[in-house]
Amino acid sequence: MSIGSLAQLFAVRSRAQLRRDLEHITRELFTGEPSLALSTAGLFRPDLSVPSYLGLRPRDGVSPIFNLFDRTGGGKGFRSTVTRARCRDFRGGRLTYDEHDGTDFVCPPGTPVVAAAPGVLVAVRDTFFRGGLTACVDHGGVVTQYTHLARLAEGVTIGARLRRGEVLGASGCGGLDMISGFPWIPPHVHFMVWREGQPVDPFLRPDERAAPGTWLSDNDPQASDARARDDDPPALDELAIDREAARSIAARCLSPRVREELARPENAHPATQVALLEDSLHHDRKA
Repeated sequence: MSIGSLAQLFAVRSRAQLRRDLEHITRELFTGEPSLALSTAGLFRPDLSVPSYLGLRPRDGVSPIFNLFDRTGGGKGFRSTVTRARCRDFRGGRLTYDEHDGTDFVCPPGTPVVAAAPGVLVAVRDTFFRGGLTACVDHGGVVTQYTHLARLAEGVTIGARLRRGEVLGASGCGGLDMISGFPWIPPHVHFMVWREGQPVDPFLRPDERAAPGTWLSDNDPQASDARARDDDPPALDELAIDREAARSIAARCLSPRVREELARPENAHPATQVALLEDSLHHDRKA
């Protein structure tokens, strides 16, 4: 999958989307937190960004990891300000930043992005301050998210059932953090794992046991095609959801932007509403 223009590179897909992004930027400039702090200088990695923007890939085919999950605050809260004060990754190191809630895999823009396990595309979010285009795949009890996408693959829409290793989209550089850090912040896919509505680290410390949402191969995130023992991908209507809780939470939403998102026809399915609400409860505090 190639990226043929700057608009595609930064995931600009329509004038309406660009207008929403500019309105969002304007509001956040006056009411939001600053996006970067001085302690984030270590996030500038030209050694990774320049080769990736040139389309170069590691000879061994293994994607470098830019940031790991923050074991100090990741999944417990979310701020738009990026700092590196108390963060620690699963090894006790500093390859992360405060409240980072996923794993960043460095890859050239246009790299095919695949489903980590059999699942159904349950929701798509497009929030400039939260990484641009994000695909949410429900695996039945575990949800994975793929952020900074340039686009979804042809024919992949909400409700699409995906096999393990099936292409769901192409990587890009969407979102404020990618654009504001261009070209020193490497292009990457921000990969998240959610378990019971909370972001979790797919990597394990030596004292932890494997659980739903951790890597199959001992902290080695390998690409994989469908496996013989894989269950069939679930359908939207097969997902266990609490519709009454979803309606109650949606009714209390304070954010016009999130309310408008929930009201779109493509987001009408209850499973999609739940996925959007869970993400908003974590990432959209003002909502």
